[in-house]
Amino acid sequence: MKLIGKAAIALGLAAYLLTPRASSQAAQPSAMAAQNEQEAGERWEKMSPQEKSEMRERFQRWKNLDPKEKADLQEKFDNWRKLPSDERAAARRNFERFQKLTPEDRERLQKRWEEYRKLSPERREVIKRRMQALRDMSPEKRQELRQKLMERRERRVEENLERRDKMRENFDKMSLHEKQELREKLRDRKEQNRFEEKRRFRDKSQGGRDKE
Repeated sequence: MKLIGKAAIALGLAAYLLTPRASSQAAQPSAMAAQNEQEAGERWEKMSPQEKSEMRERFQRWKNLDPKEKADLQEKFDNWRKLPSDERAAARRNFERFQKLTPEDRERLQKRWEEYRKLSPERREVIKRRMQALRDMSPEKRQELRQKLMERRERRVEENLERRDKMRENFDKMSLHEKQELREKLRDRKEQNRFEEKRRFRDKSQGGRDKE
């Protein structure tokens, strides 16, 4: 099962089915348990028939997971219930935004998550501190930062366009022989990159078989 599929199960169950019945192992004070059960019931009543159907399908998928995957999701679920109410609300909003993403955006988000997981613990810690600093900013400061980032991105786009136009202009000034040589060099470089990519994939696959 893909990472995004697992995340949808975990977040979906946690966000909408937050109820003590989901786990017989985690005991809560009766007042908190009653509150969580009431919140879950209210969220269920607000769902459309389609949302309820999707939630039932997620629950069925959860039942079909192997024990290890269930244990991992149960741990995430227990951690979820320990979060403060404002953090749970933020997580629900993030999940709802994720549900509205296009397949392309979901795939892009999954790639970013996979790249993040490959980072060293030190690098991930730096990113966490930056994200925390961003959350601690006032709305005005965050807006100012977004504006700066947008301006920087626009400058990069303009620089790339200028560079491309200049390359095209230089290419137009070349003789037929120079253009042909350039095309051959680009074709050779492309073939070399393709060869290197196949070699890395082969080495990675071989390394995985050796570990087995």
